[in-house]
Amino acid sequence: MIRKKAWRYYCEYCKKRGGSGGHIKKHEKHCTLNPNRECGLCDLAGEKPTEMSVLLNILPDPGPYRKTDESGWHEWPGLAEAAEKAMPELREKTGECPACILAALRQKGIPVPIIDSFDYKKESDARLNELNNENAECYY
Repeated sequence: MIRKKAWRYYCEYCKKRGGSGGHIKKHEKHCTLNPNRECGLCDLAGEKPTEMSVLLNILPDPGPYRKTDESGWHEWPGLAEAAEKAMPELREKTGECPACILAALRQKGIPVPIIDSFDYKKESDARLNELNNENAECYY
């Protein structure tokens, strides 16, 4: 029988875990739940991200909208509409950065799937393609 003791590393902000301390340390630096995060997309674009406190003040407080039924299921009646009203200003303040938008929503406690006008995957892919095309033009 072989018995090994292995260290596990955990992000201080979310539930991510792994066997590599360096990987988790790198993750924590950009974790969307880290209030002092560094935005990788803004860094690639050469932009300075907006302070998270400014972004959080734009979004509505989800507390009054939260309803829990007897089985423990959470519902958010009215929160989607309130958050959708704040999205244009949030987009403006973040410079349309999908990672900063996602971080603001997550840190405020707003469930991301209820925001119909925000698709992180689609928007981040479009942003990365745009940045890659700009970089390709610089080299030609």
